[in-house]
Amino acid sequence: MKFSLPMTTAALLLSACGAAQAETITLVDGDVINAPITASDDTSITINHPTLGELTIPRLKVASIHDDADALAEARAAQEEAEAAEALAAERAADDGIFGTGLLQGWTRRISLGINGAEGNSRNTNIRANFNAGYEDDEDRWAFDMLYRVSRASGATTENRFQAELTKDWLMPGEDYFYWANAKFEWDDFEVWDNRISGFVGIGYQFIDNDTWDVRGRAGVGGNQTNGGGTNEFTAEAFLGVEVDYAISDKQSVAFTNYLYPSLEDGGEFRNITTLGWQIEIDQDKGMSLELGVANEHDSAAPAGFKKNDFTYYIALVWDF
Repeated sequence: MKFSLPMTTAALLLSACGAAQAETITLVDGDVINAPITASDDTSITINHPTLGELTIPRLKVASIHDDADALAEARAAQEEAEAAEALAAERAADDGIFGTGLLQGWTRRISLGINGAEGNSRNTNIRANFNAGYEDDEDRWAFDMLYRVSRASGATTENRFQAELTKDWLMPGEDYFYWANAKFEWDDFEVWDNRISGFVGIGYQFIDNDTWDVRGRAGVGGNQTNGGGTNEFTAEAFLGVEVDYAISDKQSVAFTNYLYPSLEDGGEFRNITTLGWQIEIDQDKGMSLELGVANEHDSAAPAGFKKNDFTYYIALVWDF
């Protein structure tokens, strides 16, 4: 958990630092003097002490000089952090949820609608609808995602797919590692199964987290249960994943994920899901963006008549609300 000064404290410190403009001078004998430096050269410094008046100190007697500009910068950073936290708290307090219902209050929410082409088990232009929501504080991080893809050609449906996924991270304040759990439901009219339910638990690690990069990895175990189509079976799987968010600028960002699911029952069999999306802000006030992306799902155990790779590319209009 990051420590931040209250805004009033930070503001007072800024004011004090700005008014005094003093230096902390440590002498070789251990004495410390707080006074502004009025002159200096290679052999001595001159200070204006509030009690002793003007003094000249030989450089040989000075161990170090700490400029109050450092304290001023630290105070300013603390104030900016406090202001950002206060703004976020105010935004969440003012949020009344999805369309005023109170649902997902305090969460980030996003809807996207677009089209995508496919080179897999279907080869048509699809309608794509996606909903994402997320929440994070010092101890918890949630991510919810729903995706629906449908396509019709010559009056016939050629793709009809829906999936919903929920991920919960338990964060450890002050630590880079975290614990996580994931649940996912998939329904597809054009798979050998009717629906698939999967769940995983594991540990994650935050490799980078700054204004430009957000890089984390995950490892865990779990499995999936397929139902319908004569394939009612459970498959135990391991999980290895990487998630990367890169802020190109204030208006552009790139997100990449790769999730590998090696089978724990059939050696050499695995599933792998890769996504790459590029988002470009169109209107900040309205929360509108354009997103272009690609995704590929590989299943090494795909049955005869089904391609091992289901590759899609898409363009979508995104609305943050």
